Amino acid sequence: MNQRWRDRVIALILTLATTGALSVSHRDVGYVRDEGIYFVAGRSYARWYAQLARTPGKAMRREVRDRAFSVNHEHPALMKTLGGLSGLLLAQPTKPVADERVRTHDPPVAGLLPWMPEGAAMRLPAQLLAGLAVALLYLGARRRAPAGSNANANATLAALLAAGFFILLPRVWFHAGLDCFDVAIATLTLAVAFAYHRSLGDWRWGLAVGPLLGVAISIKHNALFLPVLLGLHYLVCLLLRRLDPKAPTTPPRSRPRALLRLAPLPFVSMATLAPLVFVALWPWLWSDPIARVGEYFAFHLHHSWYNIEFLGVNYNRPPMPMSLPAVITWATVPTTLLALAAGGVAVLLARDLGPLVRHYLHKQPSPGEVATDEEEAPPPTWSRPIPLKKNRREGLLIVGLGLFPIVLISSPNVPVFGGSKHWITALPFLALAAATCWSRLWSTIELPARWRLLAPALALALVLTPGAWSTVAGHPYNLSQYAPLVGGARGAADLGLNRGFWGHAVLGLLPELSESPGGARARRIYLHDVHELARQQYEREGRWPADLVPGAATRSQRGLLFYERHMLTYETELWRAHGTAPAALIELHDVPLTSLYARE
Repeated sequence: MNQRWRDRVIALILTLATTGALSVSHRDVGYVRDEGIYFVAGRSYARWYAQLARTPGKAMRREVRDRAFSVNHEHPALMKTLGGLSGLLLAQPTKPVADERVRTHDPPVAGLLPWMPEGAAMRLPAQLLAGLAVALLYLGARRRAPAGSNANANATLAALLAAGFFILLPRVWFHAGLDCFDVAIATLTLAVAFAYHRSLGDWRWGLAVGPLLGVAISIKHNALFLPVLLGLHYLVCLLLRRLDPKAPTTPPRSRPRALLRLAPLPFVSMATLAPLVFVALWPWLWSDPIARVGEYFAFHLHHSWYNIEFLGVNYNRPPMPMSLPAVITWATVPTTLLALAAGGVAVLLARDLGPLVRHYLHKQPSPGEVATDEEEAPPPTWSRPIPLKKNRREGLLIVGLGLFPIVLISSPNVPVFGGSKHWITALPFLALAAATCWSRLWSTIELPARWRLLAPALALALVLTPGAWSTVAGHPYNLSQYAPLVGGARGAADLGLNRGFWGHAVLGLLPELSESPGGARARRIYLHDVHELARQQYEREGRWPADLVPGAATRSQRGLLFYERHMLTYETELWRAHGTAPAALIELHDVPLTSLYARE
């Protein structure tokens, strides 16, 4: 088996192992706030596609289609559709919930192959995409490896570092298992970036990059930044090529062809095919595309603000601290990995800009630093605008896509309502930068023959251990986990960093909720931050006590409290109604996350 096929097999194994581990481990992770509405929307969308297969004429009627896709129409439909279809295929039989309205519009289901709980089945497509991200990182880092036997071994370790850097972070692992969009859009951002870079020298990838971008936009609006960022990268490549002292001048008769390079095939593909794919994958838009796309943009341009605690202060309106993304990244990513990523950024910038900078500083190129084989390279064309690989400036692409999300969220007027997940698209590119630094470090170290593989392998284990240990130790509450240098969850609580949100940390209290004191026929519980639709999902799967219904804090027999700084008012209400001593508690490393209060 040659190296290419060996790498593909390893990538497949990583994908399957990641997906399987996420699917099994996230049975212990409660449903987050957003998942409740995504479950409802996904079932609605999937029923429409099932109806389309049975009676296409009726399903395509505007009122039928709009009714199915009106649920949660402020977000694109792709991930919810995939989750709903996965539920139709794999969900175990569900039960009706107590709410008559939900029973009418969201009936119980049983999958064709009932292998897992409905929520787990609907999370599976997002988990598969997380596994794909791991494979892409491995292959992307491995493809950039130098030749040679020892170099191949170290390149494999560098590729494993890129994959492990990303998926073994506690926050990434938490989000990767949810029926949400955050890790999925990170995966597609990585795929679009790789396709774009290949498209500069291959017309086939030029055709493919447009549909891939359309799929990315169909997952989350983060992808709308990609055409602008890729366009800037392309213009910088052209500018640096023009500044190259060894670059041949364009003869006058070739200048019209050179002008075509300002709108080459990859960008024509993104401008034409991406919108078509985006509209095709979102049937809500079909009835009135222009008005509904405008409504979609308006929703996100004027998104509401939520509370977040940062260094002991609660923020719920602008201006937000500009340091928030940088500090939270430092607090959630092990410092060794961040140091490698920073070193990789320096290496990549030096590789792409260093020769030209040195030439213009010293007025003459250093040997081998500036292109010497340009005359032998194929000429640029509309379908292959940058045929020579080293002129595509892959390092600038990785650095730009790795830093832009963090810089964007640093703006004081950008809403921050989901913590680090809002710049999670930066992490795959920081992982690639870290792998670059790793390769450079080991290429400069001379080791005895017997240590040339063993030493890097041991170092890799040491580098990945802090993130992996934090993920294992924090599961299933990794949304509240922090990096070891911060002191984990306990150190972050002392620093006044956000402890958690979304109301997912309730699953461990369900056995306590099932106990019915005094033989009461019906009990009420104050849900606090548990979304009602998430509670109904527990009930559909038979995990929520049938006699326990939502109620107000002061009139309920039970009350939940999720510790967030802006929730102190609700805590005092529960104390007045139930006393100050909780009946049960969920904690992470002695830091309280969720309390259950109960009347005597």
